[in-house]
Amino acid sequence: MRNLTAALRNQPPAEHDYDWAPIQMPGSIQPYGVLLVADAQTRRVLFVSNNAAAMLGLKTADILDKSYLQLCGSDRERRFLSENIAADTILFPNPARMTIDGKSFDAVFHAEGKWHLIQLEPTDPTAASYDDLSLRATTELFDPPTVEELNNRAVRMIREVTGFDRVMLYRFDSRYNGQVIAEAGKPDIGSFLGLFFPSSDIGARARNLYLENFTRYIPDISGAPVSLSGIYPGGGHADSAHPVDMSHANLRSVVPCHVTYLQNIGVKASMSFSINVDDRLWGLFACHHYEPKTVSYEKRVVCEQAAMMFIFRLASMTSSAARHARRQEGLSRLTSSVTVGAALRRRLASLSQDWTGDPASATAEALLAKAIEAVEAETSLLLPADPSQMPASAPASGNQKLLLDIAEADSAAIIHHGHVTRIGDAPSAMAIYAIASMFGRELPDLQGTGPHVYATDGLSAVVAAADDIKDRAAGIMAAALSLDAPSYILWFRREQIVHATWAGNPAADAMSAGAEGLNPRASFEAWKQDIRNLSRPWDMEDVVVADELATVLRAIASPDGMVRPAKPPMPRPAAPVPPVRPATPPAPAPNGSDRRVIRIGQR
Repeated sequence: MRNLTAALRNQPPAEHDYDWAPIQMPGSIQPYGVLLVADAQTRRVLFVSNNAAAMLGLKTADILDKSYLQLCGSDRERRFLSENIAADTILFPNPARMTIDGKSFDAVFHAEGKWHLIQLEPTDPTAASYDDLSLRATTELFDPPTVEELNNRAVRMIREVTGFDRVMLYRFDSRYNGQVIAEAGKPDIGSFLGLFFPSSDIGARARNLYLENFTRYIPDISGAPVSLSGIYPGGGHADSAHPVDMSHANLRSVVPCHVTYLQNIGVKASMSFSINVDDRLWGLFACHHYEPKTVSYEKRVVCEQAAMMFIFRLASMTSSAARHARRQEGLSRLTSSVTVGAALRRRLASLSQDWTGDPASATAEALLAKAIEAVEAETSLLLPADPSQMPASAPASGNQKLLLDIAEADSAAIIHHGHVTRIGDAPSAMAIYAIASMFGRELPDLQGTGPHVYATDGLSAVVAAADDIKDRAAGIMAAALSLDAPSYILWFRREQIVHATWAGNPAADAMSAGAEGLNPRASFEAWKQDIRNLSRPWDMEDVVVADELATVLRAIASPDGMVRPAKPPMPRPAAPVPPVRPATPPAPAPNGSDRRVIRIGQR
């Protein structure tokens, strides 16, 4: 299957050096719990955090190289773990209860390759009933009247469960800039509602971790990281021979630049829950507290469930399924019409070529000519019979309207053998020629296995001349129609100006080198900006629809890769003449001879 994702060029955010730091293998944890890393088969502890003595009352030497079952204070707990923690599963009864040296802990297990990671957190004796909290959270989000109310209920519910000073719903755009679209918080701490945050605030590595680990919990940003000791040297750091991957561990320590970032905002504790839609990070629930804040594991699980319910309701309320069905229906109608029309045009053209020229049949000949003209007008999606006669402002036919609708485009154009057919309020033919001469190199060869579609929401970044036509074509999607000729469908979307208020100047460097490493930006004061030169971003559904349409059109095309215009009727002679038969067509060239891919702009 072709990788259509490669077709999308929605101007991804610039990456930074700090994006590629191995933050999932820091070799240290936050001090609010104890981490054990054990062999999944033998349960033998290979690494333990160096706060075990303070929290568990046991020396490191008493834990390493021994089964973690020996830590349990009762035979019942030991038997429960032995029966339920298997080496060949990733489903664990979290949290399991472990009593160690007379103290109760929530033990959270997860698998990481051939190892099991066990996070031990002191049990909260005052925690509310998990069942009651879970029922309230899911009930609150079950049937909101609008998407806006869904957003507001979600942040209110998470704040009620966690007690954080501020809870925000933070949504990413196609470049991973974020905007706070809902907020619940104390009245005297200010508000981030409506503010934009640049993509550099959450680097690529951190975004990828949010796809793997649903929750990020930092109860005290001032807590000193706790290193690991193990039976292997290197302490589990990324550069050691036996690194400990903490991608799924909430205890994972916080990189110093993120601690400084939170300090610059003024908060002392944070928590976030990712919102992942179709394997993409759609947004976050971000929680801030202005003092250290402890939240039990069970409350965090309730918030995760609330976030999942939010995702479910969001998908159903935004009618993505209905939108997909509507576009697929339009695509089916369009391809059926073109397929039937192509066959009908060929049949009518054949009848025209076989016309006997009987003077008594002038009416029938005229009807045949009108039939050809009618079919040409409605089904010649790719090119009218005589493009030079097509008025620039001619209304779009039914099929041409479908062509715009299935891609949710503002206008379109078809390029074939030097001719341009404009659909809707497309740029001028000269502008399209200028775009094509520089843009064609971005389209892949049809002989390759990659997608034969290209889409960008920032055309001016590819073609400098496009800046003058951004009111009609700030974004473009192109699909190739021919193997041999420069033939393409182009869809356009006009500029969409966003009036953004950023939390700090997004043009300022997000990170700068300092004496002690990377320093994050310090200013979050409101900074206003109009985001220009971009269209609504294209998504994978747009690319898939374009690719399906182009594939169908190439399949029904004539040997040169295009549906040819119907041949006009022969003129009626003054006297009867013998029937005129079409000449025998030349034999096709052998496969592979004299064939080449020509892209727009090639010479």
